[in-house]
Amino acid sequence: MAVVVLLGAGASFGSVGVEPYAPPLGNGLFNDLVKRGGVAATLPEYIKHLFENNFEDGMAEYFKYSNKNIMSFQRELAYYLAHFKPTESNVYLRLIRELGCQRVVYSSLNYDLLFELSAAKLGLFTTYSSEYHQGGVRLLKIHGSSNFWPDIPKGMLKNCNFYNSGIADIQAPIKPLNQIDTINKCKQEDSVAPAIAMFAEGKAVRISPDYVQNQYEMWKEQVNKSSNIFVVGVRVHEIDKHIWSILGNSKAKVTYFGFDNDRAEFNQWKINNNKKNAYFYNSDFEKSVQIIKGLYRR
Repeated sequence: MAVVVLLGAGASFGSVGVEPYAPPLGNGLFNDLVKRGGVAATLPEYIKHLFENNFEDGMAEYFKYSNKNIMSFQRELAYYLAHFKPTESNVYLRLIRELGCQRVVYSSLNYDLLFELSAAKLGLFTTYSSEYHQGGVRLLKIHGSSNFWPDIPKGMLKNCNFYNSGIADIQAPIKPLNQIDTINKCKQEDSVAPAIAMFAEGKAVRISPDYVQNQYEMWKEQVNKSSNIFVVGVRVHEIDKHIWSILGNSKAKVTYFGFDNDRAEFNQWKINNNKKNAYFYNSDFEKSVQIIKGLYRR
């Protein structure tokens, strides 16, 4: 029975050894996108203010403002996040090294590639599956990833815009790319984007939602089968029922790593779900690794 580790934006932000710097959280993320002079920089001031105060609110308003045409924004977001690289001191390397691969299913809410690049530094390939393969590490990216690109013929879609589509703008098979190919794809494409969820309530996916949904279904299955779940760098945001209701209803022991300002939301979630076997540790990502190692090997 595999242990499940769920990683959020706080993990990448706190992973220490990152070039050129740690991926920013919410508000800092939007400000960095504005500095790049792309779509974010051209938005009306009222939408910018929404993004600056709460990224999810800004994204929801932009979705309406653009008549659901968010492809350029998603592509620029993916391009930005794909550039972050781990150094030898990165905590993701330590996490994989200490916990190993055979008995752990890693999962992430992040679009960046820090986990995959860390695994590669250790000589491991990443498989986006719950099935273990020798020499590989399992990673389920349940909100999509910067490197999840639709596998469609080159040049098939050029100078296209997608407005007021239904559930999806494009439904196509996904081909995960390496970091270099991901960056190049973001630069070369002018019509499509990778399969990443909208950073807004509901986490809708406009590109190949079936692929991302399958990542999520595999994650749910592992959560329901696991006896031990570790959560690092994820805000307890109960509106995200697809995460917190699943964890609340699981029989597994849930160990959460956060800071003092996370404690109240965590305790309220415990009460709301009558979750007796959930435990809070005041710890950053770096310190959490040794705690997880000790707990999961008991």
